[in-house]
Amino acid sequence: MMSVPIGGVHGIRNYGYLRRASGSLEGAVDAISADWATWLAQGVGRCYSHVAIPLRVPVAYYADCLFRGHRMGVDDPGQLNKHAQALFIAWVDELQREEAGADAASLVRQGRLTLAIRQPVAWFTERYGERALAIVTATVAELATYFDPEFAHLRNKARARVAEVIRRQRPRVLLAHSLGSVVAYEALCQDPDLNLEMLITLGSPLAMHSVVFERLQPKPIGRGMRPPGVASWVNIADYGDPVAVPRHRLAERFDGVDRDHETSISLVNPHTAQDYLGCAELAAELAPFLTLPPSGP
Repeated sequence: MMSVPIGGVHGIRNYGYLRRASGSLEGAVDAISADWATWLAQGVGRCYSHVAIPLRVPVAYYADCLFRGHRMGVDDPGQLNKHAQALFIAWVDELQREEAGADAASLVRQGRLTLAIRQPVAWFTERYGERALAIVTATVAELATYFDPEFAHLRNKARARVAEVIRRQRPRVLLAHSLGSVVAYEALCQDPDLNLEMLITLGSPLAMHSVVFERLQPKPIGRGMRPPGVASWVNIADYGDPVAVPRHRLAERFDGVDRDHETSISLVNPHTAQDYLGCAELAAELAPFLTLPPSGP
């Protein structure tokens, strides 16, 4: 089977594709893959006229794997379960470390888990706004399911879904957005026979201490590794993305990150897949894989 140039792994808040497809997994995959192809074509087309825009971008769909019979991505952190609330509090700690430095953040961390959830929520909202609060709340809600040992079978199911798409579609480049970068990273580390010429993580929380980094499988020892079958790793993050923290640190915490781009994809929505797929930095990374073959003599 011929390989495709680009594949994808979606992030948070994508269960709606399955609902709109009336529960058809095939319908959900077709719909999200079509959206990604459209958004990518818009971004690459704006920057380069000499490349072949991919007609299809197969996206590994795993949102249904993490669905537990309730509405995912609740906007109120107070409605999260205790495990998810703990992740939210750890998230705020990481952001405070960014603002105040390690010493001040460690003082906050010692007492943070004794505080009501409303206090870190108020701190976060004051600095980042209601829109960012909704994004982070949705992220920790799904991360809580993914990392909860009680639901290890769901974590395995999500990773298997991603691995199956890579194995079947054989993309040269894999684009992994948000939570999808975590699922893709673990799937690639779990199976060294999954080969990619390039992994591009978009708005990734992989480097976030206490929330993601120490919970990865395999667990990093000091530093994380580049997945064995990945020839090149590129990371792209918006300066204001509340999920891609700590800022500009992925290469500091993982071996094998070749380029770690910071950019501005949107002043209003700095985390959406649509805006990441449309950014100039991604187009530049993908252009060598999409260049049209020379015409005849």
